[in-house]
Amino acid sequence: MLKISVNLWLLFLLVPQTPNCGCEQKPQLNVLAVVNGVKITQQDLSIDTRTQVSLLQENVIGTRAQEVDRQINQMLFDAEAKRRGLATEVLRVLEITARVAEPTEAEARAIYERKKSRDSPGFSSVKKGIIAQMKSERLQVRAIQYTNALRAAAQITRSDLPVTPPENEADLLRVFATVNGESITSQDVERELLPLISIIQQEVYKLRKRDLDVRINDLLLDQEAKRLGTTPQALLDLQVKTRVPIVSEEQARAYYNERKAQFSGKFSAHKFQIMQLLQAQEAQKWFTAYAEELRKGAAVQVYLTAPTQPDLRQLCCNPVD
Repeated sequence: MLKISVNLWLLFLLVPQTPNCGCEQKPQLNVLAVVNGVKITQQDLSIDTRTQVSLLQENVIGTRAQEVDRQINQMLFDAEAKRRGLATEVLRVLEITARVAEPTEAEARAIYERKKSRDSPGFSSVKKGIIAQMKSERLQVRAIQYTNALRAAAQITRSDLPVTPPENEADLLRVFATVNGESITSQDVERELLPLISIIQQEVYKLRKRDLDVRINDLLLDQEAKRLGTTPQALLDLQVKTRVPIVSEEQARAYYNERKAQFSGKFSAHKFQIMQLLQAQEAQKWFTAYAEELRKGAAVQVYLTAPTQPDLRQLCCNPVD
């Protein structure tokens, strides 16, 4: 029987096992950096970073699952607008916006009274929000009603193929649905996802880069401590802690005065908190400077690079390492 260590099993449970989002640029790199011959891989990144990356990529997975229906609805709206000689947005106004009654203050108050608690703010301060929410919900209901009517009058065929990211160019030709004889392909879906994928790639890169920098600095510190026959903490105390200037009350007061609108209460109530914050910022500056010194004397190769503007071939068709 295959034996799995407790730590590995816990890691498997804690880190979301995200399906392929189809949003990683290819070729995908597992080794993110090499520091004095020591590799740092994606698996070395923190559980927190990998969890956040998974959550971001799940946005693409969820959007892809809904994209075929969105495109069906868009094609139906465009066709109906063309039949009536209207712009699509004009049709939306006529058939959706104009047919939704504006919520009244009495309706909003009824909802407020039904949901309010002892700690609820006064009705006047939340009235606009309640009315806006009611209007949004009514527009959604009307949009579904009108879309369903358009669907009932159209010839729509959905394939049994799962809406998954393409693995090659041939996959881009998969037909997920036809609307009055017009096909919606995997390529149509992926092209619409490109703006979202670009945003997700940038956010994922920032998360990985921030974590990777921490890993590199920690590794360099550990290696330098071993070279000097000391501990990382003792080395930090010597090279950073002893050099960090003590933050004065005057500095803390200046910080408070520049940001007074962000604080409730007098300076005395926040002085200790502000001084701790400024002291931590000073320590971080000195640590960053020391880490840069260590990097200059080390062999550091970073393979993680900022993503370029994604395209379909880059996402599906290049060979994977």
